[in-house]
Amino acid sequence: MTHPTHHLPAYAAGHLTPDDAAAVTAHLAGCPACATQARAWHRTATAVQDDTARVAPPAPDLFATIRRLTTTPNPSGAHPVPAYVPTYRGDLGTRPLHRALGILTRQRTLIRWPVWTLAAALIAGGAILATLAPTGHAAQILAMTVPLAAALAVAGACGTDNDPPAELAATLPTPPRVVLLARLTLVLTATVTAGLLATLALSALTSGGGAAGLVTAWFGPIVPLSATSFALSVLYRPSAGVTTALALWLARALSTGQTPATGLSPAVLRIVDPLWTPGPAVLTAAAALVAATLLLSPRLPRSRHTGHIWR
Repeated sequence: MTHPTHHLPAYAAGHLTPDDAAAVTAHLAGCPACATQARAWHRTATAVQDDTARVAPPAPDLFATIRRLTTTPNPSGAHPVPAYVPTYRGDLGTRPLHRALGILTRQRTLIRWPVWTLAAALIAGGAILATLAPTGHAAQILAMTVPLAAALAVAGACGTDNDPPAELAATLPTPPRVVLLARLTLVLTATVTAGLLATLALSALTSGGGAAGLVTAWFGPIVPLSATSFALSVLYRPSAGVTTALALWLARALSTGQTPATGLSPAVLRIVDPLWTPGPAVLTAAAALVAATLLLSPRLPRSRHTGHIWR
């Protein structure tokens, strides 16, 4: 005998179709166990209805107050959500360039300060070490520090567990993948700008090589390393992006000079070395990885940590 257990809540609440309700009633007449459950569900439904009837309706101006709170910038900056809601809420076809710039700049207030602090500290520390290093080693040091700073910043800013107002943003017209792309663009722009400033300062303080050569040394590795960190952080979790970036950095540090004492296998070297000397194939693959991540991000399941979802 099949018992309509899963229909009993709807039966007690009066939500079944007449045919289904008649079938359940007939079953209850001959099944004491289901009849007992149905009476319990009926008591629950009655209690909920009685409690709901005693709740006073909200004040007429409640929703007007909520709308005012979500459109008025917060002077303290403690809660950045209200300030960016108008930017995200506008019609997609209205002033697209203005809205794109607004979405891009709003990411600055939504990215947590440790992300900026860590990236700045790594780049500044790399510049200082490059200044103190023997002649000819400055480019190698910058090539190790600036790409790592970019990869870690991307993981911290774009990872799926690092967007507290994501639920609100998901209800607004701007696609979350656009917000994700804006955040990636802002982080990389800020990191590259900091790297350029550090390189110019280093070139002014030392005589070991021109600025162009130093920039070339670290600019190429940023692309594949950041793309890998971005994909893992968005599609899985930020810790995966951070761990992978650090592992690739350590492997590169051990492989520098190609000394046998590193203990790295030739297979590892074949993977790591092209990331720091990327050619057209590696750069194309990195761009494709970013595009695939943006394409797949709306299909991600809800995060196991903070309930965040990109859809």
